[in-house]
Amino acid sequence: MIKILLVDREGISSEGIRLIIDKEENMEFLGVYFQQDEVQRMVLKKQPDIVLFQVNQSHSFVIELTKTIKSISKQIKIIYILPSINQAFINKSVKVGVEGFFLSQSNYSNFISMIENVYHNYYVMPKEIAMAIVHQLQKGDEKQRLHSKLLEKDIDLTWRELDIVYLLYQRKKNQEIAKILHLKEKTIRDYVSIIYKKLGVNKRLLVINLLENLMEKDNQLSTKSLEKDCQ
Repeated sequence: MIKILLVDREGISSEGIRLIIDKEENMEFLGVYFQQDEVQRMVLKKQPDIVLFQVNQSHSFVIELTKTIKSISKQIKIIYILPSINQAFINKSVKVGVEGFFLSQSNYSNFISMIENVYHNYYVMPKEIAMAIVHQLQKGDEKQRLHSKLLEKDIDLTWRELDIVYLLYQRKKNQEIAKILHLKEKTIRDYVSIIYKKLGVNKRLLVINLLENLMEKDNQLSTKSLEKDCQ
């Protein structure tokens, strides 16, 4: 029997979740609670296997309460029901140990199977969230991927030149680049001239087009691979 506790204000959405869970013979709905002290007390008393969070309150409240529940027992699985994809919040959620995510606008026919999978120690999230996370990771490593693409073409840049090339790729102007890198604008112009020679072009727009074409091909391959894995 999978024991489930819901963190939410009493209302239509919480009643709907209760009805869905009550139909399952292998699940027990332990109730709806919202106040932090009350949730903590009921977690200790009823020892749920899974705590569902209807994320319609402040993110800091949800994160802190999740930490509290995990401090009581790391065996308790946490699932967030999200109204939308918020990348920063999802990143924090993963760090505090959330095992599952569900979008409130998704088809609830998959809701029960998601709970069962999380209960059996699988990490579960919708395709939309998985792709958002991967895209964020790709973005964070974008400079390194750009470097790799340039090396494939035998274009070897110093780390400072790479910093500037990456900012050119982001269509930053010399003045903006100088401010970001804490350098003089003349120094940036000198670096840009060197970069033009290494890339074999003599205009800024040609540099940007070259870099965008390199990264566009890489992004298309990554997206196709991810979509195939999520199917």
